[in-house]
Amino acid sequence: MHARILMLLAVASLLLPPAQASGQNLKPADRGPWEINIFAGGFDDDYEFDPDGSRYFIDPDRNVLFGAGLAYHFPLGLYLGGDARFVPLDIVPLAGGVTDLNAFFFNSFLGLTIPLHERLDIFGVGGLTAVNWRPEVGDSEVDFGFNYGGGVRVYLTEKLALLGEYRMHQIPTAMETVTESVTGLTADETFWGNSWSAGFSYFFGGSKDSDHDGVKDDVDDCPDTPRGVRVDARGCPVDSDGDGVADYLDKCPNTPTGARVNADGCPIDSDGDGVFDGLDRCPNTPAGATVDANGCPVDSDGDGVPDHLDRCPNTPRGTRVDANGCPLPAVVEQPREAPVRSYTFEAVNFEFDSARLTQAGLTKLREIGQTLVTIPDVRVVLEGHTDSVGTETYNMALSRRRAESVRDGLLSAFSQLRGSQFSVNGFGESQPKADNSTEAGRTQNRRVEIKIGG
Repeated sequence: MHARILMLLAVASLLLPPAQASGQNLKPADRGPWEINIFAGGFDDDYEFDPDGSRYFIDPDRNVLFGAGLAYHFPLGLYLGGDARFVPLDIVPLAGGVTDLNAFFFNSFLGLTIPLHERLDIFGVGGLTAVNWRPEVGDSEVDFGFNYGGGVRVYLTEKLALLGEYRMHQIPTAMETVTESVTGLTADETFWGNSWSAGFSYFFGGSKDSDHDGVKDDVDDCPDTPRGVRVDARGCPVDSDGDGVADYLDKCPNTPTGARVNADGCPIDSDGDGVFDGLDRCPNTPAGATVDANGCPVDSDGDGVPDHLDRCPNTPRGTRVDANGCPLPAVVEQPREAPVRSYTFEAVNFEFDSARLTQAGLTKLREIGQTLVTIPDVRVVLEGHTDSVGTETYNMALSRRRAESVRDGLLSAFSQLRGSQFSVNGFGESQPKADNSTEAGRTQNRRVEIKIGG
């Protein structure tokens, strides 16, 4: 009979409308971790004390039970619980009469739940038992033993379930004091108590999981995840390839890191060169161009013109090319005119025994300066000379003063020139150009030579 009850509960669970059709979701994560239950049922024992011809026994036909329990459920189906059961037993002497024996069972146990259907799960339990035997007459006592069994839950709503259970209570040494006080005999028997019960379980407590993704609302960063979508520890849809499109929407699940994607999670290749946007360093490659791994046009001969534009594809390295990648004509260097290397500024341009320029000397100096300013970064060396009239020491100083007078005249007349461009030397009478014994020769020797270079 008891087995039929459990079978009927299981069949009933399958006949109930599906949870999704009824608008309910019966996942364990939504029920709350605490379970409270109440139940009632039958109790059948296997304990017959018969030391002297079956004078006393506990009647197996008059037993019922009532009980309630509390449990806490952990992840993976494990739970801890306890319950209390009241069983009004009878001790029936064969000689006649009945003695009431109230039994109070207190069970603690470890359980394991196995879900079979969204409205049905089965469970098994095992643990310790303490039982208080309280006869109508005689002494009471407390014995200890074990309890184990299993059952089924059929969920009517998210939190309320029908409960059916079988439990065995095994007490190795039972009712020694009670038996002796009631019958005057000594007992040493194992008590086996089989109970079958049905009732209700109610789950409560814990945070709600509104989107039913297994992550409670108080820690869910994505509270509106669609049903059935795989989520991470934050409750957000998993995006395995990190492209910003969740796996359940991603039609291209293995996108390379860094590539830009469309709404379907597929990489974009705007220029159609085979290198995805975000990875393409040359994003506007013309159609048909051959590109490298970075999406940039290939330049096989390294002349700076991509292959798809290069009309001369095998140009030797280092060759100057035009926009079509073809070699340019060789550049012929035009010979440059040799610069004027030297000017001689003769004595006619100085007053006698003086470094002061004459008017004619100034005119000639301006002509020379107009040439100097046309030479970029020109370097000018001024060398002063005298004739042999006078002492050697005097003439050495005079020749230098004449060279300095030419320098100062050039700087004054031409602002483009700088003093750093000039070197001034005096040689006195040591380098005559002509014979100092004649007036004509001495005139040629009184001079300043101007030497220039780039």
